Amino acid sequence: MFEAAYRFVFGLQTNLPCDFNHILCSTIDETTREFLGLSVLTALHEELRAKYDVGSDELPYRTETMYKILEDKFDVVGAKTIGPLIAERFYAKLGLDFHNHEGYSLLDYVQASKSKLSN
Repeated sequence: MFEAAYRFVFGLQTNLPCDFNHILCSTIDETTREFLGLSVLTALHEELRAKYDVGSDELPYRTETMYKILEDKFDVVGAKTIGPLIAERFYAKLGLDFHNHEGYSLLDYVQASKSKLSN
């Protein structure tokens, strides 16, 4: 019952991994920590919670907010720099081939991965 509700709430199709969002959230954190540092990751989460009421588990749905904070506070152009890095690592964890597409946001890559996994 819980798994069906989880899949409904997060819009996951039946044959996608149940931990899809967990993998994405952990990949966002890992990549941010590795490329920008633990202090940036900590500050990012604090800002997301305090200013935008966004928990770390909501990052897959609030990447634009995450990018805005990274750009405003840390001068990182999120969509063009860290987004593809997160996507590439995320695809590797899912066992998918990654191809960088000009103009793709992290959300575009996530949607594309859902399509690939459901085939």
